[in-house]
Amino acid sequence: MKRIAGIGIVLLGFVLGACSPSMDEAFNEAENNVKETFLSSDTKETNESFDQFDIYKPEELEVREQNKSNVVFQEDDQSYVLFINEFEAPNSKWFYNQIENKGLYLKTFETEDAFAYLQAKEYDEERYEIHVGIGGIKMSTVSSVSDIEEDITMMIEMIESVNQQ
Repeated sequence: MKRIAGIGIVLLGFVLGACSPSMDEAFNEAENNVKETFLSSDTKETNESFDQFDIYKPEELEVREQNKSNVVFQEDDQSYVLFINEFEAPNSKWFYNQIENKGLYLKTFETEDAFAYLQAKEYDEERYEIHVGIGGIKMSTVSSVSDIEEDITMMIEMIESVNQQ
């Protein structure tokens, strides 16, 4: 009986492992979403206003802190930090050039009018520090492999929607 239970646990581990994406799969899907959103002419409609800008904010996020250039959004125990350098254009590489540790994943995207990047580095054994930026706007969070694609897609949609006043 113990042997059957042991085999069942091993099989369950294989099934659960097969259901969750690998790190490479998660980042490849996230990269595709960033590229698609960045190159698309469709942006989410803004629904939240701050002193210096308007932005699309998903319903599940709450504003925890804000000042002139930064906003900290919160969903449960996860924070998302938005940084805006109002003096940098969409094609600026200022935030990108500030990256000292290139990390384990770094991709860039460029058009005539804009420059975007996606960067990830290890945070701990199970999570990654993620940075997504377009020009002078950047958003960061810490994410597990299973949430990387969703988190990065949400962040690029938010960044892409920013309308500076």
